[in-house]
Amino acid sequence: MKTTKLMLVLSLALIFATGYSNSGIPATTIKKFPVENKAKMVTYLVRVENTGYLQSTGQYMIVMTDGAGSQVAPAQAYHHGITDYKFTEGGTVRGTRVARMIKVPGRLNSLAIPPTVQSGVFYGGGTYLFIIRPTAAENDGAGKKE
Repeated sequence: MKTTKLMLVLSLALIFATGYSNSGIPATTIKKFPVENKAKMVTYLVRVENTGYLQSTGQYMIVMTDGAGSQVAPAQAYHHGITDYKFTEGGTVRGTRVARMIKVPGRLNSLAIPPTVQSGVFYGGGTYLFIIRPTAAENDGAGKKE
């Protein structure tokens, strides 16, 4: 009986000693493996320059499409005084992206506002700049020229 009690006491002592010694390990020695974020988005930043050439009475839309003309993100309305418009698309993309500024209504392809085109691989987490520069021909005498 004495031997059984002695074994029980020693076993409990070893269990507590093991638990106590493990609790003293600093957290900095534990390796944390980086978790890959597979939901990274490609960001397209469309900047409109030469806004003085745009008609002050017209309404415009900023559109981001692929090479075939399909929209990759919802179109955004152009507002005078705002120069940057952000579009996002999921994942890494290979292909062509086209930023357009379209006069609404009825002028689907304005020759005075040439689109900006980039081709290649667009990586998730990256930002790609597209600059749209309207020309003086879009003015039609209604707005001021810069």
